[in-house]
Amino acid sequence: MTLGTTQKIGLSRRLIVALTAAATLVAGLALTGPGVAFGTPAKASTPCPAFECGKIRHIIIIVRENHSFDNLFGRFPGADGTKYAMRGTKRIRMPQTPDSLTTDIAADSRSTKKSINNGRMNQFYKTANAYQNGHDVADSQYRKKQIPDYWTYASDFSLADHFFASIQSQSFPNHLALIAGRNLHVIDNPTDRGHVFEWGCDSPKATRAKTFDAGKYGSVFPCFKSKTLADEADAAGASWKYYAPSKGQLGYVWSTYDAIKHVRYSPEWQSNVVPTSQFLTDVSKGTLPALSWLVAGLKTSEHPPESECQGENWTVDQINALMKSPLWKTSVVVLTWDDYGGFYDHVVPPHLGAYSLGLRVPTLVISPYTRAHLIYRGTLDFPSILKFVEDQYQLPHVATFNRNETSIAPMLNENQTPLPPVTLPTLTCPKRTKARATTSLATATW
Repeated sequence: MTLGTTQKIGLSRRLIVALTAAATLVAGLALTGPGVAFGTPAKASTPCPAFECGKIRHIIIIVRENHSFDNLFGRFPGADGTKYAMRGTKRIRMPQTPDSLTTDIAADSRSTKKSINNGRMNQFYKTANAYQNGHDVADSQYRKKQIPDYWTYASDFSLADHFFASIQSQSFPNHLALIAGRNLHVIDNPTDRGHVFEWGCDSPKATRAKTFDAGKYGSVFPCFKSKTLADEADAAGASWKYYAPSKGQLGYVWSTYDAIKHVRYSPEWQSNVVPTSQFLTDVSKGTLPALSWLVAGLKTSEHPPESECQGENWTVDQINALMKSPLWKTSVVVLTWDDYGGFYDHVVPPHLGAYSLGLRVPTLVISPYTRAHLIYRGTLDFPSILKFVEDQYQLPHVATFNRNETSIAPMLNENQTPLPPVTLPTLTCPKRTKARATTSLATATW
């Protein structure tokens, strides 16, 4: 018998209401589950985390090597760039940077201090390897025709023209800042009486990295216990991977989680620190994690003396793959460079400490939610990226770094109509000349 037959059997309207209320109460008791007292309201279901249900579910930090803002975007329309460099007291028009150099330009902490010259920004030409084949390549810049795809990204998406490396130095301390929000007092690359090909817990025992802490210089073995953004992701249940060259490959020095002891000697070293090539596989399978760092091998890293054209092509291949996949709709790509690489930049870095901030580096935000055609002028550095990830995914603040800096969030707008993908062609790169030396691993400064 159903309630639809009540009029036929003479049930009153009040009885119908009573029966309905009783049925609702029984159902409510069933929802509370065993052990819940009578009359206790059912607990609300756990809200779905942003990295699983939000508009942005994939943040990819692509880290390129060794170029200043003026070197790549000094001529970009509307940006705070310049066509000129100060060479001592002489103002020169910067010539075109060759696609490939003969070696890398010195960019260690001492060379960087020399280049900045107490804010005069006029001694880049005095650093080691600034002159190559008789030309001052430190005070040079690329033209749009050499890097047209990067200029297209900057035009169609968002470019930050006051984004600074965190440390006035080279790769290692800045790569640390990209995972931990700070350089852990390190101011130069690790060394063992020469070049070391593993910058971390895998380094030879005699390896030391120069440090500066509380006004004193020192050195440390480059294997740290500090918490990082990956620890925050783990605590929140967010997936992450660090895509980088494997041990034995050129570029393994940039696999920065080798320097974090509790990652290097944990199962995550196998599951979460994976070869660079795995990125394209994960994109094609739709298994990209919520948070990624992506680092190339030496040949496609843009690190001098390697080809800038080949490096740009590699970047475009990675971004094209993402844009052609369903993952594009929920992704943010942060494309940045780890340090200035010895190349000229005219903007004096803000003074936050003896070795910070470093010189400007190009940084672009590429996403359906990027504020299109934006040149963002706020002061940013690598913790600005980490702060964005923390806020976007509501991660617990496990890592220790300065969160008073501005996030890259103003470069995005989740409420806008999503931007379409902009897939780009790769370029035919210039042939390398005989004058170009092969990479000298013995003398490379990285």
